[in-house]
Amino acid sequence: MDTFKKFLHMFMSTVLNCSLYSKEHTTINDLSSKTYDLLIKLMDEFGDIEIMLIEDDLIFNKKPVREIGLQGQKFINILKKKGLNRIDLLKGIKPDELKNFIIDFSNYERSINSYPNIRTGIIDVRIGGFKLDQDIKLDDLDSFSTEQINIVKDVYQNISPYKRLNIAGLEEIVINFILTFKKEANILKMLSPVKSYSEYTYTHAANVAVLSMFQAEAIGIKDEILRDLGISALLHDVGKLFISSEILEKKGQLTQEEWEEIWKHPYYGAVYLSKNDKLPRLAPIVALEHHLRYDGTGYPRLNTGNRKQHLCSQIVAIADYYDALRSNRPYRKELGIYEILAIMKKEENKLFNPHLLNNFIRIMLFAVSKK
Repeated sequence: MDTFKKFLHMFMSTVLNCSLYSKEHTTINDLSSKTYDLLIKLMDEFGDIEIMLIEDDLIFNKKPVREIGLQGQKFINILKKKGLNRIDLLKGIKPDELKNFIIDFSNYERSINSYPNIRTGIIDVRIGGFKLDQDIKLDDLDSFSTEQINIVKDVYQNISPYKRLNIAGLEEIVINFILTFKKEANILKMLSPVKSYSEYTYTHAANVAVLSMFQAEAIGIKDEILRDLGISALLHDVGKLFISSEILEKKGQLTQEEWEEIWKHPYYGAVYLSKNDKLPRLAPIVALEHHLRYDGTGYPRLNTGNRKQHLCSQIVAIADYYDALRSNRPYRKELGIYEILAIMKKEENKLFNPHLLNNFIRIMLFAVSKK
């Protein structure tokens, strides 16, 4: 990512100097040459370069770029003024191609010419409607899901009171899920089975994020709120990392003391997440509230008067409950989809917001009909 930032800085330095000098000036030639050298170095490391703008976020080869600086922000501003949100730079690009593209890019009034190894375009990047032709391949969703779970695992295994969370890794997962939603309408195909008890936490986190975001899209939630919800859902159970694995993976009956320790995990998670100012403010709220109930009961017990769960916490609670019942656990077998939905329907107005629950049941039954 550092190489990309250096390239972007040099690219924008060249762009900005185009307003001061003619295109044949030695300054432009020198800066353009340096930009090209950095691009070749970048391509040696990453291959073809894909730059996308999603809302106000810059995405490089499907990974969010953070701390882009003033030059990066100017790059975004020019993209917006030109009505562009995607640039592909392909291997084989020639120095003159890049230089002329930079000149086109520097002039707000000038359209971008066609180049053999540079593609620019407009995609519907509202999180409600990607129009992509290749970003996520669906011929092997199992491999895709495994890859996302491995990223979750990497993030979770590095969680410590003394370490920073890998926010970029979480955002990468959320973006990948959003892209996949646009090509795979059957939510059931995106849910991963729990292959071992030790993998449950990571698989469950990914599944809850998928189920939460799918619900949210169905009721019109999009853009930054959808992204924040996805990150929050991925982290909803992070408090369990502060509980002994002997308790979490115990196959026998839990003691009262062990249950009381498990009931503290929403609190542990909320405290941990609230200390990270890079996370969405929604994340500690969802971690704290995902085991509260729609009727005000549940845990942890909070002195909040008549304030109900946040809407996003209600969405995550539904996803959490469903995925827990569909997964094999040390103390019980998995349940089938119809059995789970019947159980959940009995709990509307108590455990769950009835409107959100009915939305969830509707999209799940639709998914079953498309299997």
